[in-house]
Parts: sequence; structure tokens; C-alpha cells
Amino acid sequence: MAVIAMSGWGQRLTALALLALLVGSALYLVVDQGLLARYHYYQEFLEQQQARLQQLNRIAANGKPIQQLMTKIGQDQGITAQYLPQSAPALAAAELQQRIRSVVEAAGGTLRSTQALPPVEEGNTVKIAVSVTLTGDTDNLKKILYDLEAQTPLLFVDNLEVSARENRQRLASGRMATYTRVQLSVQFEVSGYLRKPEGG
Repeated sequence: MAVIAMSGWGQRLTALALLALLVGSALYLVVDQGLLARYHYYQEFLEQQQARLQQLNRIAANGKPIQQLMTKIGQDQGITAQYLPQSAPALAAAELQQRIRSVVEAAGGTLRSTQALPPVEEGNTVKIAVSVTLTGDTDNLKKILYDLEAQTPLLFVDNLEVSARENRQRLASGRMATYTRVQLSVQFEVSGYLRKPEGG
């Protein structure tokens, strides 16, 4: 009987050993799969980063010719002439107001007001803008807009608002004219750009 009891214990131990071996194998496979997945993830991530590094190296290698081209463009007198020549925004705004006055008067319009707007930094430039209010007819307005936008340095006209009113003029004889004239009230902004100083 002792032999049978021993073999019952032997079977139990064998079954426990097999169970422990199966659980250990399953645990090993789960951990191994997790580690393998992590390894593949990091390997793929490393390959992506190496490809990105090669791309950045190519860009950096091309950077010097691009920088030289940008320097050449910056020194081009034709491009430099397109910027307002003054060094300070207040001086540029005052000069711009004077230029607008000259253009409006030369075109036969009547300048009602100009007002310098606050300067706005845009990248390596400073936008100088002036608000303008004037009156005139359609021919005056056409000439004013053309003269402003055709100048060097470059000037830009934005936010154009025009309202028209018909009126009859009184003739020298004191009688009212038989024709009407269209009188325009015009508001717009004129802007140009200053270059920022190299250190600023």
C-alpha cells in the first residue's frame, strides 16, 4: 500500500511540475512577446529618427547656398529701393503723409485728413500705414490710386471705402447748372514697409 500511496504523491508532484512548467512557459511567451514587440517598436522608431536625421543633414547641406541667395537678394539695390528709406517709423509716417498730400493735390482732389496708424511688425519688416480721407471725382480718385500704387518705394492701398453724392453747381450767373456732378467721399489706408535694422 505504501508503494501505491507513493506513486499517488509522485503523480501529484509530476502533475504540479508539468503545471508549473506550462505556467512558466506561458508566462515566458507573454513576457517574450511583450519584449519582442517593444524591441520592434524601438527599432522602427530608431530607423525613423535616422531617416529624419539624414533628411535634416541634406537640408543643412543646402542651407548655405540658400543663405547666400538670401543675402544677395537683401543687398540687391532694386529690392532695397522698394522699402521706405527712413530709419524710424515716425519719420516714415510723416514722409508718407507728405507724399499722399502731394499726390492728392496733383490729381485735383481735396485732402480732408491723414492720420498715422501704429506701426506693425511683420517678420523682418515694419508696416507703416496712414489713414486718408479725401473728396474728389472719379477721375481724381483713379489718378490718386494709380499714382500711389505705381510709386517706388512700394505703397499699398487697403480698406478703400467710397461714397458718392450728386450735386448741382451754381454757375457764375447765380443760376443752377443743368448738369450734376458726382462728388466722392473716399477713405482708405496707404501702407509701406521699413526694413528692421539687422540687430533688431
